Amino acid sequence: MVLIFAVAVLENELGSNKPMTNSDKLMFIPSMTAKGYERQKETKYDSIWVDDTLKIDTITTTKINRANVVNESNAGLSYSVFNDRLKTMTTPRFKSVYFPKIPINVYPSNAKLELEANLVDAEFWKIFDFKFLEGKAFSEMAVENRVREVVMKKEAAKAYFGNKDSYLGSEFTWGSNGTFKVVGIVDKSVSSNEAVSVDLFFPVTFTNSDDLNYSFGHLGSGHVVLMAHNHNDFDKISAELDKVENNIQPVDDFDEFIFNEKTLEDMYAWGFIGNQTQRFGSKLLGYIFTGLGLFLLIPLINLINLNSTRVLERSAEIGVRKAFGAQTKDVLVQFLFENLILTLIGGFIGLILSQLLLGLFNANQWLGETHLAINPMVAFIGLVIMIVFSFLSGIIPAYRISRIAISNALKTASL
Repeated sequence: MVLIFAVAVLENELGSNKPMTNSDKLMFIPSMTAKGYERQKETKYDSIWVDDTLKIDTITTTKINRANVVNESNAGLSYSVFNDRLKTMTTPRFKSVYFPKIPINVYPSNAKLELEANLVDAEFWKIFDFKFLEGKAFSEMAVENRVREVVMKKEAAKAYFGNKDSYLGSEFTWGSNGTFKVVGIVDKSVSSNEAVSVDLFFPVTFTNSDDLNYSFGHLGSGHVVLMAHNHNDFDKISAELDKVENNIQPVDDFDEFIFNEKTLEDMYAWGFIGNQTQRFGSKLLGYIFTGLGLFLLIPLINLINLNSTRVLERSAEIGVRKAFGAQTKDVLVQFLFENLILTLIGGFIGLILSQLLLGLFNANQWLGETHLAINPMVAFIGLVIMIVFSFLSGIIPAYRISRIAISNALKTASL
C-alpha cells in the first residue's frame, strides 16, 4: 500500500498528465544569477621626450578576476529579458513566460476569498494542455492588445460566482485592477507545479511593464518555460542559452548573468532540497527509490521466511508428486504460481486501501491542490511491482523445496 501511494504521488507530480502531458519535454528557467567579480586595476606609465620635454602617459586597465565573486544576486527573470533575449530562441518549439502565484484577495458576497493567479502569455496555452470545460484560452492578439480577460479553474469560479450553468462572460473584479471577462473555465490540475496549480490566469500584458522588470531590466519575478521538440533536445537548448548569456552586457557591478535551468524533476526537488542555482531532481529521485528499497527489504525477507516454512509443511505432497514422476521444474512452477496468486490478492487489497488513502489526502488537501489518483499507469506499475515481489519472495523457497529428494521429503513429513 505504501509503495502504491508513493508511485501515485510520483506519477501525478512527474508523469505525463494533463495539463502537463509534455512534462518530459519541458525545461524551466525559474531564476537567473547575476555575478560581479573582483576588479583589479593595473596602471602603466609610458614616458617620451617631446621637444626637449619629458611627457608621461598613464595607462590604466581593469582586469576581472573571475575566481573571486564579490557580488551575487538571484532572482526571477524580467519580462523584457524574455522578450528581448529568450523569445527569439530557435531551438525550443515553444517559449513562454509566466509570473507565478500572485496572491489575490476578493470579497464576493462580502466574504473574503483568497486565490492565487499567474500572469501568462499566449504561448503558455500551447505548452500546457489544460482541459477546458468551457470556452478557450485568450489569444495572442488579446495579449498584444492588453485585453482584460481571465481563465479560471472551475473550483475558483464556483467559489466566486456560486453555482451557475455557465461562467463564460461573467465579470471577475480584482480590486483596483478592475474587472476581467471570463473567457475560459479549466479543470483542476493533478500537479502541484506552480505553473498550473493556481486558480486564475491573466494576460501578462494587462499590468504596467515596470511592474514586471526589476534591476537592470534583466531581473524580475518571472519564470520561463521552454518546450523542446523532444526530450533529447535539452543539450541543444542549453547550448543556445549559453550563447544568450554571453550576449548579455555587464551592468553596474555585475559582469555575468546566468540562467538557472531546471527540469520538472528539478523543480519538484527544489521544494525539498537544493536551491535556485543547483539541480537536485535526480538526487531526490535517488533518495526516494533508495528509501523505498530499504523499506521493502524487511517485508521481503519476512515473506521469504514465511514461504520457506509454508513449503516445508508440504514436503509429503512434494514427495508423493515426485514419486509419481513430477520433475523439479514442475514443482518450482507450481509454488511460484501459488505465490503469485497470493501476492496478487494481497496487492489488490493494497490497491483498494491505497485508493481510500488517496481519497483521504485529497479530501483534506494535505498535499495542497495536488489531486492524487490511481490512473492506468500507476495501476500498471503496481502490477509489475506485485509480480516482481512475488518472484523474489518465492523463488528461493520454491527452488530449495523443488530439489529435495523423495526420501528426504517423505521422511521430513513423517517427523
